[in-house]
Amino acid sequence: MGQWVSSNHNNADEYVGSSLPFTTGSFVTADAVGTKINFPYVTRWIQVFNAGAGAVRVGFTKNGVEANPVSNSNYFVIPAAEQSARLEIKCTELWVAGHGATPTISLVAGYTNIPKGRFLNLTGSEGFKGIG
Repeated sequence: MGQWVSSNHNNADEYVGSSLPFTTGSFVTADAVGTKINFPYVTRWIQVFNAGAGAVRVGFTKNGVEANPVSNSNYFVIPAAEQSARLEIKCTELWVAGHGATPTISLVAGYTNIPKGRFLNLTGSEGFKGIG
């Protein structure tokens, strides 16, 4: 008799159907200081909105968005009053930081039924390149 195994990030079925909603309202983050957004489960997709007058850095670790010099950074920038594309990314947290100013950020994401504990530790020290 087999045992039921809980879902993990390799389970394609979790990414086929619609996702559960997650959103966070507008908040301000300081220039070059990382702010962490925790998701309740592993995400299926993410979209970040920047309603502020300053640009925002978006990455997956604190080191990634706070990197100095910028040439060693692991983030992308959303200019003032713009938004990211819908990013088909699975993760359990996202980091944001101001990029030369203090932007106003909001975020919407869809998440799976995959518990955070069944996901990878996305860090550079675990060998993931481009994370920080």
